[in-house]
Amino acid sequence: MLVYEFVPNKTLEFHLHGKGQPILDWPTRMRIALGSAKGLAYLHEDCNPKIIHRDIKAANILLDFMFETKVADFGLAKFFFLMSTLMSPPEYLAPEYASSGKLTEKSDVFSFGVMLLELISGHKPVGSSYADDSLVEWARPLLSRALEDGNFDSLVDPKLQEEYNQNEMAHMVACAAASVRHSARRRPRMSQIVRALEGESINDFCSSPLQWEVH
Repeated sequence: MLVYEFVPNKTLEFHLHGKGQPILDWPTRMRIALGSAKGLAYLHEDCNPKIIHRDIKAANILLDFMFETKVADFGLAKFFFLMSTLMSPPEYLAPEYASSGKLTEKSDVFSFGVMLLELISGHKPVGSSYADDSLVEWARPLLSRALEDGNFDSLVDPKLQEEYNQNEMAHMVACAAASVRHSARRRPRMSQIVRALEGESINDFCSSPLQWEVH
């Protein structure tokens, strides 16, 4: 039996996509992103053996009364750490799973990147908000453009009404772009994402300061 502490604010999915919910302001979105990143970094890099979550999604990010995050649903992953089989829903699934049939910590990073895109845009991972099949495909060209010219208007949730910290947005967009790269080996580690969201340089997971490759 798995026991969780009471989380009165339900899930990230509920607040981003539930009908009639108050708007999540930018500081709260940043807090959720950073808290989730720290939780995943702990599973990947501080647990022995490391734990691959396999099911990172907005519905598995629980929020306490202060909107601090609790990463849920990794209990079974503890017991099946030798397995690498599918648990993530298709819209959060890294592309390499189709060819290898295996999930790794970089698969978790991809799923986390999808969740960052939800926090940035307010869009669901799949839906009628865009013509493409998924949020990731819709976002790819917009991520590249935004990181080149510093204009995030085409990406950012209009509900925020441009009330966000420009530098923090640049860091979150860069983390999302790097996390959803097609190539697993080119995705950053979760500890790198934590440092970037905390305000440190985002160049350490780019091959050069001007290269924001998202393919």
